Amino acid sequence: MGVTSVVKIDADQGAEDGLEELVALARMIAYARQVAQDVKLPFATNCLDLALEAVKQEVGEGLTRELAELSSPVPQVSVRSH
Repeated sequence: MGVTSVVKIDADQGAEDGLEELVALARMIAYARQVAQDVKLPFATNCLDLALEAVKQEVGEGLTRELAELSSPVPQVSVRSH
């Protein structure tokens, strides 16, 4: 195993950790959104909908099934910087 292989393994582990953190963040946002909806805070609910969709876009299509239960009524929009 050369240096290149070690770097690739570390990069793969870092990417996997980053995805796990984004999924955890999506779950926290979804929980906060539900609480905001329960206490009838429509502006906060809408803001959290947008945040959830942005995180889901960042995660990408790879984990769509895992995040399916975190769906919100916000349509898909692009939040990438130009």
